[in-house]
This record gives sequence, structure tokens and C-alpha cells, in this order.
Amino acid sequence: VGIQGRNWALLGADSRITDDLRIYKMPKGQSKIIEHELFTIACAGDLRAINVLQAGIKLPKNYVAQNDAHFVTSFLIPAMRKAFSDAGYEKTNDGQSSHESEFLIIYNAKIYELGSDYSWVQDARGIYGLGSGGDIALGAMASLHGDKVTRAEARKIALSALQHSSEYNAGTAPPFHIVVKD
Repeated sequence: VGIQGRNWALLGADSRITDDLRIYKMPKGQSKIIEHELFTIACAGDLRAINVLQAGIKLPKNYVAQNDAHFVTSFLIPAMRKAFSDAGYEKTNDGQSSHESEFLIIYNAKIYELGSDYSWVQDARGIYGLGSGGDIALGAMASLHGDKVTRAEARKIALSALQHSSEYNAGTAPPFHIVVKD
């Protein structure tokens, strides 16, 4: 889940990984939320994407971004694509690159939702839900406008939304990990 505040952003994630036959709990110390020096990424979808992003993303040393959206579009996404390609995770079909995951990215306290085709969007209400329990979490947060709540209220709302998701979706389970960035 993601909640966009006025000058802050929150990401929350569960710790369950599922495949066709099994259910796994992420080991202690690992998370679907990956914190880098300049940005934070929450992952949903293929575990491979989490593995690759945990290994690191290499940004160009001397990049100059015109604004936050330019950084995400012109530097962060290409660095993610390169990491995926180098790891053999990125797919190419009819000249279009893709992957089988979704991401919420915080950069400069702004949330960007990144799709499987590397396009990004921002929600006017400031609420986000990804993964198998994402729709349930989003429904639990539907009346929320992220910029009208405090960090503490957002934390409680995100935990509640994740808890509701875990009650109604077998692919979602505690413990939950919450990160707030200014």
C-alpha cells in the first residue's frame, strides 16, 4: 500500500510470498520494501524482481534531473531496466520491454506507481494498492485523501488496510513493514 502525504509518503507491505503450490513467509530482515539512498521501492509480483532490486540499482554517477518526474523517468526506470536485463528478468515482446511485477516508488517524498510496461502514474487521492491483496487494501482506504492525514494516522490506516487484505486474501499475511519518507 502507499499513502501520499503533504510532504511525506508511506509505503506498507506484507511478508507473504506465494507461487502456484506453496506459501512462504519472508525471512526476518527481508522485505518487499527496498530502501536505497535516494529512493524507496515497494514490490508486488515476481519474487525475482525483489531479488534483483535488493542486489542494487546502479544510477549514472553524474545525472542531472530537471525535476522529480524526470529523475524517475530518465534515470531510475532505465537503471531498473538495466538491472532486470542484466539479471535475465526483463522480457521483450514485439520490441516492448516488460516484467511481471508492480512497484510503488518514493522519490523526494512523492509516490510513483510503476506498471509492468515501465509506465508510471500518480493518484490524485494519494492512495495506492498493489499485489494480490491490493484491491482489498485500496477498498479499505477508499475514503482517504492522503494529504489530509498525519503520518501517525496514515500508519494506522495502512496497517488496517493490510490487515483487511490478509483476512480476505490468502496471498497476504503479517508481519507488515511500514516505511515513511520525508
